[in-house]
Amino acid sequence: MITGYALANAAWTGSPVLLQQYQGVTMPVTPNGSMVLGYFNRATQNNAGVLTITSGGSQPRRLDVPALASYFSVLTQNWQGNNLNISNVSPNSATPIYVEAFGPGIPGVVPRKLLVGTPLQLAVTEAAQGTTLPSYMQLGFTASSATLETLAIVGGPLDTSGNNAYVIALNAPSTSGAGTNVAAPPGYYATTTANSYTFPFNWGAAVVFVANLSSMTSSPVMVQLTSL
Repeated sequence: MITGYALANAAWTGSPVLLQQYQGVTMPVTPNGSMVLGYFNRATQNNAGVLTITSGGSQPRRLDVPALASYFSVLTQNWQGNNLNISNVSPNSATPIYVEAFGPGIPGVVPRKLLVGTPLQLAVTEAAQGTTLPSYMQLGFTASSATLETLAIVGGPLDTSGNNAYVIALNAPSTSGAGTNVAAPPGYYATTTANSYTFPFNWGAAVVFVANLSSMTSSPVMVQLTSL
């Protein structure tokens, strides 16, 4: 559980931060691989939020942050080691936005140990990391209640766009993404109306990282890494 926030307007390690209007953070060096950025509008009124993101010499990118949402919005990207600057430029001052980054090696994330064959319960914002075997493996996720749950997986080879992260939602309003003919929501790999999901893969002996990006009111999720 979150007991505090990182400081805004300061060097950022990816740990939880609540950005008020016109506050920002800078991660001096990002991973040279995919990182999952989760963000959530904490306004109690119907105030739409806006984040801007720059990296290196890029032009600002606008991210709309919906009001009264029940789950994280996510952005999965490989910033290739460049810096990352995030600012809350919401038009209404009563629009704090929660931001957190997830991925292996990020200083603000201290993952628990994920062992093959041993179930592990992950609370909201918790992460776990383990080593896969040189064979087919499977990550299994099971929600402990009917609340919407969002999980991120990072690991394996980069695809043609430089990505090796996958975001999955359990107990979602619809089933979409991988294995279906329905496009997943932006930033998501797959969603399912079921309370469980399996992710098979064969990455050889490699690091696998998982994180629970669910909303603050969600229940823990059981994670199990299995050799097939």
